[in-house]
Amino acid sequence: MRWPMETREREMNESVHIAERLLEGTLEASAVFSAEGEVVVENRQWRRLSSDYFYELSFVKQDMIDFSILFNLLNETSIARLSSLINGEINHVSLDLSESIKIRKSHLTINIFFLGISNKLSYLMTIIDNSASSSIRNALRDMLYLDSLSGFGNESSLHTHLASKIHTARVTGSSFSLLCVTSPDSKEIAAMFGKRTSDVILQRISKRLAKLIPKAEFFRVMDDVFVIVMDLSVRKEISSIVIPLLSALERPIVVTDTEIVPSVMIGICQFPVDGESTDALFSNCLSSVFAAKREGLKWQFYSRLF
Repeated sequence: MRWPMETREREMNESVHIAERLLEGTLEASAVFSAEGEVVVENRQWRRLSSDYFYELSFVKQDMIDFSILFNLLNETSIARLSSLINGEINHVSLDLSESIKIRKSHLTINIFFLGISNKLSYLMTIIDNSASSSIRNALRDMLYLDSLSGFGNESSLHTHLASKIHTARVTGSSFSLLCVTSPDSKEIAAMFGKRTSDVILQRISKRLAKLIPKAEFFRVMDDVFVIVMDLSVRKEISSIVIPLLSALERPIVVTDTEIVPSVMIGICQFPVDGESTDALFSNCLSSVFAAKREGLKWQFYSRLF
């Protein structure tokens, strides 16, 4: 593997910022990953496409690119081109999966670029859907599954995602967490300052959520309820995210010269200990919010004693 002599290793957090800037505004499904295949950062299109084309993109394993699976999908010519990239002989390779021996009906094209910024920022991969109906399908899917105010998935999208997440977790024996983030004073804000101001507050909260927790899936399921799905199961780790998250979300927001301080409450539940179905997880997550409110707390883990 080649590495530019003048390139020094960046700290992980700096690498993430560089990768995020690289993907900013990129329309294609894109991810930056390390020499070992670890995905450092990916955009929303990447997560969506890898879910839609689970079979064709079987080499995408949560936060890893499994090169052995990718090689098995390719024909001899594509294998040779990909090997040349990994060996440092070329800087870019384009792989048409319709030429693959195993998935000839695929309409996907994979582009991989050598970055060489650091060991953590080795490659950029983009995936392009070339099917004629992709733009129409994407537009319809957005109407059905996206919340227009926040840009997050809606309740239908949440249940679809959770069903897939639960299936994967059962197969792999893994667990994950659900966070319900609510802004209980949004109705009061709407009554005092108008619906438009309330919507602006919710949009700002959406942006803060996406910025503060980059590796998560976000949904807006009610007027003032956001749901976050994270691949964390250790309570100490979850707490270390929730505490600063609350502080950041409750920073003042200025709308048309009016400073408004939003109130935020968070409930947390985990699969499988707090529920093994989409309905149970969502219901129990909301229950933990109500329990926190009753006890005068800002956040609360779910308990069967509620």
